[in-house]
Amino acid sequence: MHEPATDDPIAIRERGADELLRAYVLEDDPDIAALESDLLRDLGFSVVICARIVELGDLMELALPHLLVVDVMLPDGDGGDITELLRSAWPGIPVVIVSAAARERLAELADLGPVLPKPFDLEAFGDAVHAALEVPAA
Repeated sequence: MHEPATDDPIAIRERGADELLRAYVLEDDPDIAALESDLLRDLGFSVVICARIVELGDLMELALPHLLVVDVMLPDGDGGDITELLRSAWPGIPVVIVSAAARERLAELADLGPVLPKPFDLEAFGDAVHAALEVPAA
């Protein structure tokens, strides 16, 4: 991967008043992706959904997100592994892990950001987003 021509993804508080935060959702279940997308839009994000890791990689080449929401068990690989790779290339990108993976695997990913086991509570999802962004919940 090479460096995309975008601003620092962590400078979220410096955006213009009319600019939406960008969130990329990596989730292969369309119902869960739609739910996460709706919740993120309610929190002020523009959202792009990816069902495959390769799609997320293509997006990262175009523009960095202000937030990643990542499932672990995907048809083309482990979302946790790709998140670790992305964070090594672009440190500090806020991440929320949402997955039905085994508790042991989820515990391994806790250093990346908030981890929510599926099924998740809607309020807990919002809290995890705020925690990932280090913004107090409303």
